[in-house]
Amino acid sequence: MRPKHDEYENDAEFLKFQEMLQASDRCPGTIKSYKASYKKMRNLLNGKNIRDSAQETCSNVIQVAMEKINTQMSLINICVLVRKLEPEMPVDRLVEQRSINKGVVRDALKQVNTLKELPSLEDYDIYLESLWDKKKYKEYIINYLLRHHYVRNLDLIFDIVSSKSETLDDLCKNYIWLDRRQSRCVYIRNMYKTAKTYGKKTAIITDKRFLSAVKKEFKKMDSFPIEEDPALIGYRINKMTLPDKKGNRLGESNCLKIIVNHYRDNYQKLKEISLSRGTNLEVLLTSYNISYRNDTKLNLKTH
Repeated sequence: MRPKHDEYENDAEFLKFQEMLQASDRCPGTIKSYKASYKKMRNLLNGKNIRDSAQETCSNVIQVAMEKINTQMSLINICVLVRKLEPEMPVDRLVEQRSINKGVVRDALKQVNTLKELPSLEDYDIYLESLWDKKKYKEYIINYLLRHHYVRNLDLIFDIVSSKSETLDDLCKNYIWLDRRQSRCVYIRNMYKTAKTYGKKTAIITDKRFLSAVKKEFKKMDSFPIEEDPALIGYRINKMTLPDKKGNRLGESNCLKIIVNHYRDNYQKLKEISLSRGTNLEVLLTSYNISYRNDTKLNLKTH
C-alpha cells in the first residue's frame, strides 16, 4: 500500500528539499508545484526515498507510469534536485534522460521562422474570432492576451479572482481580477521574465467578449491557472495557438513574430508592444522581426 501524500511532510528528505526550495528565489506557486511533484515521485517509488533509489529505477518508473513527456520531465527534474542535495550523489543518467526528453519536446514545438510560412495578422484575428464562435473561452482568453498584450508563456500562469483583495494574497503570482462593479478585467502581472527590471504590470481590459469569456471560465472552479509549473506552461500554451498552413501550432514566440512583422515600420506601435511585454525595443526588433538581418536598416515611422 502506497503512503499518503501527507506522510512525507515530516520525512527528513522532504524537509531538506523543502528547505532548499524556500531558500531559493522561487515563487510560492512554483514551490507548491515542486512539492506536489516530489510527493508524486515518492508514491511512484512506493514511499522509498528518492536518494535511496537508483537513477535507473527513478527513470524507469517515471517512463512506465507517466505517458505525457512533460510530466516525465517535471518528475525527473525533481529527482535531480533531490539527489544534488547530497554531496557527490550521481545524477548523470537522470540528466541524460532529461536532455532526451527536452529534445523530444523541442522537436514537437519546432516552429517555422520564415515570413512566407507564418500566417498574417489577419489570419490570427480570424483564428481568435473562431475561438469565440466555437465557445472555446479558455483558448480565447489565452490568445486574446497573446494578441493584444503581447505576453510570454509565463505571464499566462494566472488565477482569476473576484475581488481586489485576493490580488494581494501572493505578490509572486499573476491575476485577472474580474471587477464586475466597473465591468472590466484587471490583468496583474507580478511574475514574468523581466519583472525585476520592469516591475509589476497592470492592464485594464474592457473588451466585452473578453469580459464575458472570463466570467464563463470563472464559474469553473479548476479552469485557471491552466498550468502551475513554469517549465510546462509553454507546452500547454502551444497547443492553444494558431496553426500554420501545415497544421503546426505556432506557440507564443511565433505569435509575437506575426504581430511584430505586421507593425515593423510603425515605431509607436512597436514601443507599445515593447512596453506591454516588458522587453527592450532592440530585442523585440532583432529577435521577433522575421525580416530582420544584421545588415538591415529598419525604416521606423514615428507617427
